[in-house]
Amino acid sequence: MKRRIFIVIFVFTVLSGNLLFAAQITKVGIVDLSKIYSIYFRESKEVIKLEELKSAYLKEIADKREEINLLKSEKLDAENNKDEQKALELDKEIFNKEQFLKEYTQVKTQQLRQMAQSLSQSSQFVNEIADVIQYVAEEEGFSLILKKSDQFLFWTPEMDITDKVINELLKRAGRTNESSAQ
Repeated sequence: MKRRIFIVIFVFTVLSGNLLFAAQITKVGIVDLSKIYSIYFRESKEVIKLEELKSAYLKEIADKREEINLLKSEKLDAENNKDEQKALELDKEIFNKEQFLKEYTQVKTQQLRQMAQSLSQSSQFVNEIADVIQYVAEEEGFSLILKKSDQFLFWTPEMDITDKVINELLKRAGRTNESSAQ
């Protein structure tokens, strides 16, 4: 008899423990990391600095192209004036500047790509997002958060905490976001 009571108590304990565990995983949320990157990351100081650097490079490249165009115009004038010596000198200078511009553009483009990649993979940035996702999930009572990029068949809009995460990130950064309210 004692053995049966022990088995009943044991089974009840195991079942109630399993039911309690199942009750804890009831609220699942979804977060769209690409949206977070596109809104929050785009507005970060580091990205703004990268965009300024990109603009400076583009201006340098445009200035060098303008310089080449002026040389081409001078060469055309020299050819029209039948000054073959000057036209050849200008042709050589144009060729050298175009080669330099091509290499310069490739190097600067590669530098910008590497900087952008290192920023997006920065452990500080990833940790900051993870901390805020955890904070929002706990505040909203979610037990599990999944990435929206995983192919789900159905979810309700209430499960998506992306805008809340973005707003919290911007709040912590001292900024506000008008676009996430859409």
